[in-house]
Amino acid sequence: MSRSEPLPQHLYDLLFDVVDEVDFIISALVDGERNKTKNFDEIVTQLEAIKTGEGSGQKKKSAKKRKAQEKTEESTPDADYLSISEDLEIPKVKPRDTYIRLHVQQMDSLLNETAEMVINNTQFKKQLDTLKNNLPRMDMEGKNLQNILWYLDEFIKEEQKLIGEIEPLIKKSPSLMESEEKQISELKETIGNLKKFSQNFNQILQNIKDSGKLYDEQIHKMLRLSNQIHESIMNARLVPVDILFQRFQRPLRDLARKYNKKVKLLIRGEETELDRTLVEELFEPLLHLLRNAIDHGIELPKERKKVGKPEEGTIKLSATRERNFVSFNVEDDGKGIDMDKVKQRAIDLGFLKKNQADVLAEQEVFEYMMYSGFSTSTVKTELSGRGMGLDIVKNQIQKIKGDIRIYSEKGKGTRFQVRVPISLTVTQAMLVNVNNNIYAVPLLQVEETIDLDRKDLISKDNFYYMNFRGAQIPVIKLSSLLQISEPPENAVSKSNTVPVIIVQDEGNKVALLVDKILHREEILIKSLGKGLQGIRFISGGSVLADGRVVLVLDVRQLVFSGLRGHRTESILRQEEVSLDKPQKAGPKTGKVDQGRTKRIVEGRKPLILVVDDSLSIRKFLTGFLSKRNYEIEAAKNGYHALEYLNQKDFDLLITDLEMPNLSGYELIEQIRSEPRWDELPIVVLTGRASQHIQQISMKLGADEFIIKPFKEEELLKKIQQFIEYKK
Repeated sequence: MSRSEPLPQHLYDLLFDVVDEVDFIISALVDGERNKTKNFDEIVTQLEAIKTGEGSGQKKKSAKKRKAQEKTEESTPDADYLSISEDLEIPKVKPRDTYIRLHVQQMDSLLNETAEMVINNTQFKKQLDTLKNNLPRMDMEGKNLQNILWYLDEFIKEEQKLIGEIEPLIKKSPSLMESEEKQISELKETIGNLKKFSQNFNQILQNIKDSGKLYDEQIHKMLRLSNQIHESIMNARLVPVDILFQRFQRPLRDLARKYNKKVKLLIRGEETELDRTLVEELFEPLLHLLRNAIDHGIELPKERKKVGKPEEGTIKLSATRERNFVSFNVEDDGKGIDMDKVKQRAIDLGFLKKNQADVLAEQEVFEYMMYSGFSTSTVKTELSGRGMGLDIVKNQIQKIKGDIRIYSEKGKGTRFQVRVPISLTVTQAMLVNVNNNIYAVPLLQVEETIDLDRKDLISKDNFYYMNFRGAQIPVIKLSSLLQISEPPENAVSKSNTVPVIIVQDEGNKVALLVDKILHREEILIKSLGKGLQGIRFISGGSVLADGRVVLVLDVRQLVFSGLRGHRTESILRQEEVSLDKPQKAGPKTGKVDQGRTKRIVEGRKPLILVVDDSLSIRKFLTGFLSKRNYEIEAAKNGYHALEYLNQKDFDLLITDLEMPNLSGYELIEQIRSEPRWDELPIVVLTGRASQHIQQISMKLGADEFIIKPFKEEELLKKIQQFIEYKK
C-alpha cells in the first residue's frame, strides 16, 4: 500500500475498535476492576491476521449480527460510511515549539485587567485633552490681565494729571492731599503685584504647555502598548476550530454506519480562529445538528438513487470569519424540511392556530421547530424527529450570545447557520442614546441603522410599522419598552425623520426608535452581579473608553416583548408621531408614585430601620434621627434587615444599594414581593448618582432617592413625606 493512499475501510474499523477497547480497559481500571475486557481476544486475532498476511483483517461477525444485517435491505457491509474530503497524508515534521500552560481563568483575569488598563489610559487621555482644551482660555485670561494692567496704568496717569491740576485747591487741605497720594501709592503697589502675578502666570502656563506635549507623547505610547497587550492576550485565547471539527468525524462515521447511509463530510474553514471557551461550548450544539443531518436529512442510498441523487450524501461543515463573529454552517443535500408538515405539527401540538399558519413567513415556521417538545417524527428513535432537541441547541447557543437560523428547500437540503462572537467578553456594539441614557446593542444582532421618514410609517390597528426588505416590521419606541420617563420636548414629532436601529433575533425583526444613534465601539461586557441580574431587557454592563458606564441590551428579550408581550406599551402609537396632538408630560425622572399612604404615629416614637454596610453611616444616622424623636434599628446588610423586618413592624426603611451578602437592590425586590410589606416606605440613600441607578431603584419599588453626601434637612423632609409624628 502506498504511504499516500488512505487506509481501507476495514482497517479504520479495526483501529476504532482498538481505541474503544483501550478506553474500556482504562475505565475498568479506574473503577478498580482488573483484567476486564470487552472484545480483546477478537481484536488481537484480527491484528495477528493482518501481521501475518493470513486474512483480510475484516472483522468477523457473529451469527446474530450477520442475520440482523441480512434482514436490512439497505445493508452495505463494505461501504465507506463516512468519507472525508481531504486525502490523508503523512504530516511533515515541524520544529518543536516551546509552550507554557495557562489556566483559562488566569487568561480571563489578564484580559479583564488589560481591558481596564486600556480604559484607564483612555480616560487619562480624555482628562489630558480637557486640560489642553483649557489652555486657550488661560491664554485669553492672561491677555485680559494685561489689558487690566494697562487700564490701571492709564488710570494712575490720569489721576496724577488731575491731582496736578487741582493741587492749588487741595494744598489748603493737607489731609486730603496726603490721602490722595496714599491711594495712588497703594494702587501702584497693587499694580506691581499684579504684574508679578502676570509674569508667574505666563511662566506656569508655558510650563503646562510644555508638560502637556510630553504627557501627550507618553500617553500615546501607553495607549499603543496597552492595546497591543490586550490584542495579544485576546489572540492567545483564540484557537483554530479544527480542534472542534476533528472531534466530529468518529461519531458521524458511527452514526452513518448505524443507519446504513453513505455520507461525504466536507470540511471548510477549519483554520478559522475562535475563543477556546466558545469552542468547547459549541461541540454539543454542532454535533446535534450534524447527527440530525445524517439521521433525518440524508436519505438512504436506495431513496437517493430513485430521485436522481448520488448514493453518497454530502454534509458540508464550514466556518467563516465575519468581522468580529464566526459563522458556522451545517448543510446537507438531503430531503429538506416539509414546511406544511411543520405547520400541521405545530397546530396539533397547540403552538399555532390554523389561521395563523397561513400567514407565517419561512423563518417564523422554522422557529416552531425550536420549541421544547416539538417533533415531526411519529417514530421514536435516539434522535426522534427533526426538531427534537433543537430547543436545547438554541438555548446553548443563546447562552454564548449567538443565534441560529434555518434555511431549507424541500427535496434539496437544509442549512443551519450558527453565528457566535469571537469572544464572549469583548464584542462590537452599537451605542444609542435613549432619553440621555447610553445603551449598547450587540452588533451581532443589528441588521441596519437608518433615518426613517415619518411619511414612510405604516398605520395599522392604531400602531405603526415600516417596510423592511419586503416585510412589515413593528416600530418600537425603546424608551417606552424600557419604561424610561421622558420630557415632552423629546417627542418624535420634533423632526420629520426618526433614527431607527433594526435588530433581529432568530429571524424576527423589529425597528427600535431611539433619540440618537452614536457610533460603534468595542466593549468589554461584564456581569451586573446578583443584585441586577433579574432586570429585564439588560444582559450586562460595560465601561466605555471615556469612563461612562453603559448597559448592554438583551435583544432577544426586546424582540420577544415587542412582538408578543407588550405591544400596547412599546410599539410606536399614532399619537406619538402626530404633529397636531400635544404630548403629555410624563412623571419626573426618578420619581415614581408608588401609592404609599402617609403614616400617623401616636403614643410612640416612629420606628425606622437603617441598612448600610458602613458603620460610620449607621452610627451617624442613628444619632441624628434619635435626636429628632425617631427610634432606630441598624442592619449592616440585607440579610440582617430581613431578620429585623420579621421581628418588628417598621414605619420606614432607609437603605444603601451596594452591600455584601444581600444588596439593597435584592432587599427592595424581596420586600416588594411580600404583600405584608406593601405599605412600608423605602428611601434609598446611596453614593451612586447615576440617573439610571435611580430609575432602577424606583422600578424595583423604592419611594425616594437621596445621594450621599446629603443635607440633614433633605433626609428629614423625605421621612416626613411618609410619617407624621404626633406626641
